[in-house]
Amino acid sequence: MLNLANACRLDDQLTEALCWAQWSVRPNSWPDGVVDARAAQGLANVLLDLGRFEAAETWFSKADPAFCLAEVQWNRSRIALARGDLLRAWQLAEGRWLSMPVHRGCPAPPFWQGWQESEAVIVWDEQGFGDTLQALRWLPLLCQQHSGRVELLVRKPLLRLIQQGMAWLGAGLQVVPWSPQEAPHPLLGCHGSILSLPLLMQCRCWADGAVLRLPPPARRENAALRIGLVWEAGRYLDEPGQALEYRRKSLPPLVQQELCRQLRARSLEVVLLEPGSHLPASADFLEQAQWIQRCDLLLSVDTAAAHLGGSMGHPTWLLLPWACACRWGRSSVSTPLYASMRLFRQPRHGDWQGLMAKLLDALDQWLLERSAAVSSSNRA
Repeated sequence: MLNLANACRLDDQLTEALCWAQWSVRPNSWPDGVVDARAAQGLANVLLDLGRFEAAETWFSKADPAFCLAEVQWNRSRIALARGDLLRAWQLAEGRWLSMPVHRGCPAPPFWQGWQESEAVIVWDEQGFGDTLQALRWLPLLCQQHSGRVELLVRKPLLRLIQQGMAWLGAGLQVVPWSPQEAPHPLLGCHGSILSLPLLMQCRCWADGAVLRLPPPARRENAALRIGLVWEAGRYLDEPGQALEYRRKSLPPLVQQELCRQLRARSLEVVLLEPGSHLPASADFLEQAQWIQRCDLLLSVDTAAAHLGGSMGHPTWLLLPWACACRWGRSSVSTPLYASMRLFRQPRHGDWQGLMAKLLDALDQWLLERSAAVSSSNRA
């Protein structure tokens, strides 16, 4: 039953997964009457997908009462994040270091030793590009609290973007390239992950996320309104859980095609911002950011491009699956992560058509407001 529950979940059949997972935690389902901790964790994972955070926390606690399993602590941190208990979320997220294979390629502890007194602090990125873009908000605070040099190590696709976009912090921040797989282990000196900065500085609320400041694009005169579109999440398909996230977050081809048709029917210019479309396949994040700047509005699924738009303070509409990442909550149309972002959610699991209806209604209202603003400006 446990295997059936996991298989249904990875096939995104949440109702069936919940049914089998609930059977798997019954004592009479086990020969000795003792429920395997993996069954408790499996049920908690399904409940987390369903947004039933209280129940998920209960079963994660039963799966790992000693707080020693990295994956469980990471999932607990996601629940705390959804509840807005940020300090607890940061604390629990540090449990990821309990399992170094999960973070292979990252420098080894100890982290942040003597950081306030050290001449230099080395901060390195980890996990997805979107996670790094989201975490950039903590760097201004770090530069304020640390009187020495801050050296930020980032992967090459992010390098030029952050070098230019955060140059306003001055010489106190140095952004240099690195490859996690080639970095020395351990790094010499005081160092730690960019994702651990909010715990280091005991942050209890989100800092302003719009920290990337790029030169404005050339002004477009009397041109059609331009919509940037990103319809695929990160294509990490080797691990079953990440493959599930890719399928959940990405627009199906027919939905993407219909969205483009609807945008063009409204006389909007559609810019396809997936690498290999309008954006060159070899483009880095600076090139993608410059394209976003030339668009009046960015429509994106939950991927790094959405964080890029938010980090630039650019008008961004985020298209979310029903079982979305906990950072986005479960019902709000706005987010404390980015002031310029608006959230559109599937009304039911897998219901992209329902999301599309809400999106197009909002787009028509946006067009009316833009037209009214232009008319008022012309009269003035």
